[in-house]
Amino acid sequence: MVVQNAFVEVAHRIVWCTVATVDRRNRPRSRVLHPYWERSGDGLTGWITTRPTPLKVGHLAHSPYASCSYWDAAQDVAVAECRAEWVYDAAVKYHAWELFRTAAEPLGHDPYSIWPDGPEDPDAGVLRLTPWRLRVAGMETLLGRSPALTWRAPDAARRP
Repeated sequence: MVVQNAFVEVAHRIVWCTVATVDRRNRPRSRVLHPYWERSGDGLTGWITTRPTPLKVGHLAHSPYASCSYWDAAQDVAVAECRAEWVYDAAVKYHAWELFRTAAEPLGHDPYSIWPDGPEDPDAGVLRLTPWRLRVAGMETLLGRSPALTWRAPDAARRP
């Protein structure tokens, strides 16, 4: 869990990341989103509260993968390559909302301030991110003084 912990440390400090998906013509599209990364006994799960716009829904229907890239001016970089899926189960959506609601700022925020009707509002989507590859690097890596930290899911080579 060394790489996962280093990834979460960087991601939760930077907070906002560029999330790239692939459109129906296989062209990359990026947007800035705000994931929360939850550690679990067997790995890491990312959660994003976001509107299920036709573009996002279409992109993930075409290719259910996303790349999440964090960067700051100190040259800290954290990248998660993930499977991305919309969550429809109300209990799971409430769980994701609670993670954001109870986290300290700037990572934490109250999703009810955006969607007053709660996670069952049709405009209130939740994405679950399941990483298959993580990479964490800093200035020392860029200068060639230390390697990047990299983790791959055991079955990542078999995934499409």
